[in-house]
Amino acid sequence: MQAFLSPSVSAVDSPWAMQITASGQFSAPSALNWHAALIAQPPCTAASVYRAANQTLPEPLDQHDVWFQTTLALPEDLAFLHFDGLAGPARIFWNDVQIGQSENMFMRCSLPDSLFGAQRSGTLTLYFPALNTVLAQRRPRPRWKTRLVEQQQLRWLRTSLLGRMPGWSPTGAPVGPYRPVWFERRQTWRISELRLQPELHGNDGYVRFHADIQQTHKLKRALLHVGPHSAELSILPQDAQRSELQGELFFPEPQRWWPHTHGTPHLYTCLLELEGEDQHLMLPLGETGFRSLHADQQDGGYTVYVNDVAVFCRGACWTPADVTRLYAEPESLRQHLQLARDAGMNMLRLPGTMQFEQDHFYQLCNEMGIMVWQDMMFANMDYPVGDAAFADLVTAESAAFLQRTQSAVCLAVICGNSEVEQQAAMLGQPVENWRNPFFSDTLPALCKQWRPDLLYIPSSPSGGVMPFQVDAGIAHYFGVGAYLRTPDDARLSGVRFTSECLGFANMPEDSLLDRMHGNGDSPGAHPSWKQGVPRDHGTGWDFEDVRDHYLTQMYQTGAMRLRYADRERYLALTRRVTGQLMEQTLQTWRRAGSACHGALIWFWKDLREGAGWGVVDAHGQAKAAYYYLKRSMAAQTAFLTDEGLNGLACHVVNDSAQTMRGTLTLRLLRLPSSTTAEVSLPLELAPHSQWQQRADALLPYFMDTTYAYRFGPVSHQVAAVHWQAEDDAAGSIAGYAFPAGHVLPAESQASVTLQVVDQTAQQVQIRLCSDRFLQAVHLQANGVQCSDNYFHLYPGVPHTLQLSGATANTRLQLSALNLNGALKLAFPAEAVTS
Repeated sequence: MQAFLSPSVSAVDSPWAMQITASGQFSAPSALNWHAALIAQPPCTAASVYRAANQTLPEPLDQHDVWFQTTLALPEDLAFLHFDGLAGPARIFWNDVQIGQSENMFMRCSLPDSLFGAQRSGTLTLYFPALNTVLAQRRPRPRWKTRLVEQQQLRWLRTSLLGRMPGWSPTGAPVGPYRPVWFERRQTWRISELRLQPELHGNDGYVRFHADIQQTHKLKRALLHVGPHSAELSILPQDAQRSELQGELFFPEPQRWWPHTHGTPHLYTCLLELEGEDQHLMLPLGETGFRSLHADQQDGGYTVYVNDVAVFCRGACWTPADVTRLYAEPESLRQHLQLARDAGMNMLRLPGTMQFEQDHFYQLCNEMGIMVWQDMMFANMDYPVGDAAFADLVTAESAAFLQRTQSAVCLAVICGNSEVEQQAAMLGQPVENWRNPFFSDTLPALCKQWRPDLLYIPSSPSGGVMPFQVDAGIAHYFGVGAYLRTPDDARLSGVRFTSECLGFANMPEDSLLDRMHGNGDSPGAHPSWKQGVPRDHGTGWDFEDVRDHYLTQMYQTGAMRLRYADRERYLALTRRVTGQLMEQTLQTWRRAGSACHGALIWFWKDLREGAGWGVVDAHGQAKAAYYYLKRSMAAQTAFLTDEGLNGLACHVVNDSAQTMRGTLTLRLLRLPSSTTAEVSLPLELAPHSQWQQRADALLPYFMDTTYAYRFGPVSHQVAAVHWQAEDDAAGSIAGYAFPAGHVLPAESQASVTLQVVDQTAQQVQIRLCSDRFLQAVHLQANGVQCSDNYFHLYPGVPHTLQLSGATANTRLQLSALNLNGALKLAFPAEAVTS
């Protein structure tokens, strides 16, 4: 929801020019030679303009001045010219005269018509002085220094840290008009200071409304419409040009908004209707919904309840769809968010190192049922909130964001900052320095004023004896990952809620590697390849070292030697190992009896090409880790956990609003294809429930399901639990365990059949069946997207999935970790034997 609403707006769509000059070289726009400029079109940044022109951006950009200019004819009825976001301190010129400035990237800058004077056409120029010049101004030193950034005085500036964090953030710091530029025209009624707050009381909904209205004609009547219901608003005149609107709409028994994993995200359209003597306007207020939200923090835990149902929050830390432009077209945003939703993600966290998202992001999360954890844009540094001017600036910034997102029912958590408390504590600061009054008092008060329905957390992480300890409150968990702990540490550490976890250098698919090979960037020690591998600034290792450590442990082979001796095998293992670790950890945290109630992966999308932290690559293609997460985050899932001497435990989780009815089957397999035990039972799970049972309680006698007692050779190498729904078309859900380890004998006699189950113009549903166990099956074909990948095939148990982009001529290549060579599958297909 915008800070004000207008029935008469239009984008500034004239072409712009952009130039980068030496710091301080020019003092006025007219002094530049604009004939040498590049063409630009906001929303954009200097880096995105250079990308579009296929030119190399001068680096470091913060040492240069950046200029944007366009020629405008101002509308005769102009009220305001709005810049929804200017990245970096900016000076605004109209015909060589400075008429405004912006000091905050995260706030709209609005210039009233009066500033433009009598000249109604001319040049509009945006000047972004070199950031290093601004940072060089003398200011008080911080109480501590962070390694996150090299320039500590960034704490004074309200701009993104993207491009300014050595180790994992790409170069090309955002500078420029990265949000839309638009005209607002004069109108009869202008709304500002709008508050629209839906609430639930019992089963009924109420919408509280308040707004200021500036008027040139008398307002006779105002109505608020929410869905099928309406309420007349009180008009309270303040003077001849200004009135206040206020009132409350009663909405009996609304359908509630749910995260998509737990129900339907119901939304209702909101409208404000205004009537005068001869005027009638309908102003759209967006869509909103009704849901209750609270957190249980007893005994150091953190459990989010939506509509009084405990929700295991899972997802990722969001990274911009276009990290260069910092703006994405609606369709691009939809594709990214749909991919996250399809993976079972019901929460995305926007970290304090990056940016607030554009309005359409929150609208799509509303629609798709994805909760948003929103960090305010503060990270790691000692922010000077004791300075009155700075405090006023960040208070206005926070209030503007909360007001802008009032209709975002998806918004669930406001977090004051990322790692400020952790940074202070780790650097030995006393407890009283960990948190300042802005995060402890001002921000929660603003949330209470504008969004009383939200959960507030002062810092991520926070809540333990030390902010970074993981067994109380909000954690950043990298025990499995950066700290090289064994997978069982995820259980031993007692994680309660981790808003950042499981960061790995996830290897992309061959299509991206082939694209990079032209620059010699094959996986290895090449410097250009290493640019795409994240690392913590100042460490002697990177996250590729972390991944190789786990590969060596899990597959009992030297990763370094494998990388140069057998590249294809190395890529096959390294893609799967991080996904396996994520899957196993998520299952540990989602099991019955776990004290953990939330896990957000670090992070969603790579910031540049290579093996980054993202579970999708820099171009939005899913990596192997994505599919492992998709199975472990699904609303309905089944899996096995190793309970040591207590054997395997079988789990079925039903987060959805539908009852699960079907058959659960536990199978033990001696390779290559001999099932040594198989037991089935009918099972019905109510909505929002889970079931667990020890494997020994299902089997007819003791079979050492985890190979814990080691009496003789292992009796089975694979254990599998399959859930088959009553509706056969729904396919099956499977979970696996490998009691003797993940290294399986090579298979050379597998026969695989492919059956086309259903076909539309957009999608083909296929069913695969193998006569041998196939480990971590990978399907690929040019132009084809698979709904599932890197899955196991149990002998004789079919696996159903969907293909997008497949045609009658499609040939699928099937590979598996334990399969010699690859199989080619065609449509329609008969058995194919290796």
